[in-house]
Amino acid sequence: MKKFFSSILILLSFTLSINIVNAEDDVSIQKLRAGTFIRVMTLDEFSTLTADIDDEVKFINVQDMYVYETNAVPEGTIFYGEIEDVREPVQGKDGALKILINKMITPDKKVYKLKAYIYGEDDNYIGGRNTEPMYYHKTPHYTQGFRPMLHVVPLNIHEMGKHTVVKPGAELFVILENDVILK
Repeated sequence: MKKFFSSILILLSFTLSINIVNAEDDVSIQKLRAGTFIRVMTLDEFSTLTADIDDEVKFINVQDMYVYETNAVPEGTIFYGEIEDVREPVQGKDGALKILINKMITPDKKVYKLKAYIYGEDDNYIGGRNTEPMYYHKTPHYTQGFRPMLHVVPLNIHEMGKHTVVKPGAELFVILENDVILK
């Protein structure tokens, strides 16, 4: 009797797992997967000079984005975010901003909560580039039969960094951290 019930339980769990897999592969359920890039344009100017943590920033989608045949992110979708971190410029590095995107609203007023960042090369920070060396060490090299050459080596003293400014209309990318199920 125990074998009969255990075999029925195994059969039921197998059937349920098949249904779950089929429901997940259903094309009618659309979702944007984590790691998806969406091209956006800034609506406001912000910079490391004037920005504070938790300041609101807005971006707009510049083109339709399709998942299969469905327009998943229509042109004109507004992305709302906030400045999560501000790094001031220092000697050797420009200032940098990290922006968390927490909501998107489509033109037909559908609201989606999400966790995403504006893509940047250094852990999703915008800006933060290395500055040019301030001084160079010049060493002449003399080779037999050739004219002397001047070898220039940068020293480890760099210029002071500048503030990072993002102008309105700048094109950036939103990168999704979590899946977003579309309604």
